[in-house]
Amino acid sequence: MLCEGYGLMANDFWRITLDTNPDFCNLNCVMCEDHSPYADSRSERKRAGSLRPLMDADLLERVVREAAAMGIREVIPSTMGEPLLYPHFDTFLDLCSELGLTLNLTTNGTFPAPKDHQNVEYWAQSIVPITSDVKISWNGVTEKTQSAIMIGTSLKEHVENARRFIAVRDKWASRHYCSMTMQLTFMRSNLEEIPEMLELALDLGFDRLKGHQLWAHFDEIKQESLRNDLIYADRWNQIVRHCHERVAVHNQTSERPFRLDNFFELNLEKLEDISPGGECPFLGKELWIDPTGRLNVCCAPDQQRKSLGDFGNLNTAKLSDLIASSAYQNLMATYQDNPLCQSCNMRRPA
Repeated sequence: MLCEGYGLMANDFWRITLDTNPDFCNLNCVMCEDHSPYADSRSERKRAGSLRPLMDADLLERVVREAAAMGIREVIPSTMGEPLLYPHFDTFLDLCSELGLTLNLTTNGTFPAPKDHQNVEYWAQSIVPITSDVKISWNGVTEKTQSAIMIGTSLKEHVENARRFIAVRDKWASRHYCSMTMQLTFMRSNLEEIPEMLELALDLGFDRLKGHQLWAHFDEIKQESLRNDLIYADRWNQIVRHCHERVAVHNQTSERPFRLDNFFELNLEKLEDISPGGECPFLGKELWIDPTGRLNVCCAPDQQRKSLGDFGNLNTAKLSDLIASSAYQNLMATYQDNPLCQSCNMRRPA
C-alpha cells in the first residue's frame, strides 16, 4: 500500500507497460494469442466485441506523467502487437526525454515504416539514446524454422536489420549504452537451434539471449511445449547446460559479459510447475495498462488474466489509488494459491 505521497511506496514499482496497440501487428507468429493463424481473425473479434482499440494519445501521456511522479523509472511500449506501428510512438520518445525516463522496447525485428523515412537507422537513432534494452523477437537460425514460427518474417532480413540497428547502437555506446537482446519462445520446433541462436547472437553483437517457455494458447500448438514430455524437457536441460558453459567461456575474454535470461533447468519430476516456490516477478514491481486504461497486473493471456479480478481503470481513478486498492493488495497476498499464477510460465526459481 501507499504511505503518504508518491515518494513513499511500500511496494517498489519501477516499470510500467502500456499496451497501446495489441491488435495491430504485421506478423502472424504461431504462439501469439492475438495474431496467430489459430486465433480468431480481426473480423471475428470485431464481431464479438473483443477487438481492442488503439490507446488514445492523451491517455498515454497522462499515465506516463503519473507513473513518473510515482517514481517509476522505465516505460515499455506495447509488448503485444508491434509497438512501432503505434501512430503515437513518438510520444513515448518525447515523454521519456522530457521526464528522464528510460525506454525498454520489444520489437518483432521488421522495423516497419508507416512513413517513408522510417527505416532501421531512423528507428535506431530515435530509440537508442533513451533506451535501456531493445529486445528483438527471433525464433530460429534457419529460414524454415524462423518463417514457420514468425509467419511473415525473412531470416535474411532479420539478420540484416539487426546488424544495421546494432551498428547505430555501437556508435552511441560511448555516450549511452543500449543493450540488445535476442528474444525467443522455447518450443520443440526451435529447441535444437537454440545453441546456434546463441552463436548468432554473439556474432551479431547482442548482449543477451532471453526466452520464455511456451504459453500454449491453442490446441494446435500444445505439442510444441517442452513441459509436457520428459524427453523434450530433458533435452532442454542439456541445452541449458551447454549454453551456460558456452557463455562462461565467451565471458572470459569479452569486454562486456553476455547474459542468458530464463535459461534454467526444468524439474523433471514436476513439469507442471515451472518454478516450484518461485515468486511473481511483477506484482508490486511492474504494472500493465491496456488500451482502454484498464489496470492489468501482469502479462498473462488477456482472457485468463481477467480471472484474477478487476483492478480498476485509469479513466476513472489515479494509478496511485488503484495499486493501493484492496483488490490489488489482496492479490499480492494470495497469488501463490491462484491456479493461473501456479501455472504461470513467467515465474523464476526461488
